[in-house]
Amino acid sequence: MLKLSNLGTITRGVRTLAPTVNPAQQQQVQAVLPDKLFSNIELEYRAHDKELLKSYTTFLQSVCKHLDITQGKIEVLPYIRWVQPALRSKFVHKKYKLHYETRTHITKFEVKNMTGSTASTFLEYIERNIPEGVGMRVGFTELQPLPLTISKK
Repeated sequence: MLKLSNLGTITRGVRTLAPTVNPAQQQQVQAVLPDKLFSNIELEYRAHDKELLKSYTTFLQSVCKHLDITQGKIEVLPYIRWVQPALRSKFVHKKYKLHYETRTHITKFEVKNMTGSTASTFLEYIERNIPEGVGMRVGFTELQPLPLTISKK
């Protein structure tokens, strides 16, 4: 029988590529990045209920008013109609048909001239409070400086 108490402990050094640095000696370096600027943020939201979109548009207008955000135009687009005819019986009796139809109503809401931090706060707030049955698509136009090859020296 082998006794474990007689065995000595073996220590091995571990090789790493990165030099070991004392955490107390490390300096906190934070890069200061400029905030993004958006000239236009376009929200497109869709639902099957027209009144639901009207109420959500009222909510967005009140959010813009309370947060002092410049509101652009509101555009109500024509609805998308999806029609699916189906037979009532499983065998062919063309005389007896059903008519399934869905209408998807679409509204576009525009917000102008925002910084990146304000935009992220605004979008997070309105996405958390989006009603059930409403889908949203967000598009934006970001402002960026001219590259050095184009701008004056």
